[in-house]
Amino acid sequence: MSRKSYPARIPRHAAGIRAQEPRAGGGRTWWGRRWTETLERMGLGARLGRGKSYAVSGQVTEMRLAGPHVEASVVGTRAAPYRVTVDFRTPAGDARAAIVGAIRAEPILAARMLADDLPTAVEGIFRANGCDLFPGGRLAPGRYDVTTACSCPDYANPCKHVSAVLLVLGEEVARRPLALLELRGLREEELYEG
Repeated sequence: MSRKSYPARIPRHAAGIRAQEPRAGGGRTWWGRRWTETLERMGLGARLGRGKSYAVSGQVTEMRLAGPHVEASVVGTRAAPYRVTVDFRTPAGDARAAIVGAIRAEPILAARMLADDLPTAVEGIFRANGCDLFPGGRLAPGRYDVTTACSCPDYANPCKHVSAVLLVLGEEVARRPLALLELRGLREEELYEG
């Protein structure tokens, strides 16, 4: 049986957003580590490792967060960057109202988040209302609460380009934990009574 040989594919150089953590994903805070742990549990395998290489080398050239929707460009082997989208499931109806109500009932929670700290109680509030705060919550076998897409030809989803975006996004969450709530569709002004 002969082995098929493929040429090495090296991504084009990019001077994009470089992950600051050697492991990528924002592991200096408990919520940054939890973000990375949930990605590792999603079974991305080698695609996560290749995504880390892309994240650390700056292959993610732009990223825009619009609530639970993220759009990014990732430079790969082709001339045009790949377009990546990530959509997070948001709590709705009674669950959303209960989460907002519980955070408002404890003003120190919102105050700490405004000071770039994430109290562990916030994750508990989400869980108590049947929602995940971090990505990777299972909706069904093989289905997660995050929907991803990439314009690359890879059949796997999430691919290494999506993995790179999720890792760079994890560093943003580690720096600014309110971004995590924004990804779940909650706006900062909802968290305190005005």
